[in-house]
Amino acid sequence: MAEFLGTFIFVFVSCGVVLANLFYVDIGILGVALASGLVYTAMLLATINSSGGYLNPAVTLALWLVQKIKGHLAFFYVLVQLLASFAAAGLLLLIFGSSAKEFSLGGPVIAAGVSQQTGVVVEATLTAIIVFTVFATIVDKKNSTGFGPLAIGLVVIGGSIFAASITGAAFNPAKALGPLVISGSYEYIIVWIIGPLSGSLFGIVYEFLFLRRGKK
Repeated sequence: MAEFLGTFIFVFVSCGVVLANLFYVDIGILGVALASGLVYTAMLLATINSSGGYLNPAVTLALWLVQKIKGHLAFFYVLVQLLASFAAAGLLLLIFGSSAKEFSLGGPVIAAGVSQQTGVVVEATLTAIIVFTVFATIVDKKNSTGFGPLAIGLVVIGGSIFAASITGAAFNPAKALGPLVISGSYEYIIVWIIGPLSGSLFGIVYEFLFLRRGKK
């Protein structure tokens, strides 16, 4: 339940602020990035002791790849995260109306002139940075400082400022799938599936470079 609520709130706020920026008050990329990163930090702090999926299917996959989470639990977390994504998108549609579908219900959008390949690379790279931060500040107990959620939120803010005008700065399939599917925005949806899931592979890199070495 915690994983559902945390993901729901994150998607609702991070996509909702995009729509509010378009329909009401111009808060700009910085405002959108701050809202996304701060709500992600808050939801990690709220759920970290009761669930371990980190509100992102890409992070959940990274944890499963290095056997930090069991397969059936990883599947459950990903399912719950995606259901939360669709629930949040449905509520956004109710609040902003059908005209919000023209803006993908606040979901990520590829900029004009940016190819799918470039979008995948950007999303994969920034997701890998998020995975690195999760592993370095929370999973790796010898480096854990208690500030993991804050560090992750800061990465989301920085990554969002960088990538918002390129790929819409998802780094999280849950942030993309619900809003894009409900709004019927399928054209580049694969970018926000392949990109983040490719970035999750960095979990294996961290395991090899740091976790295994630390056990020797």
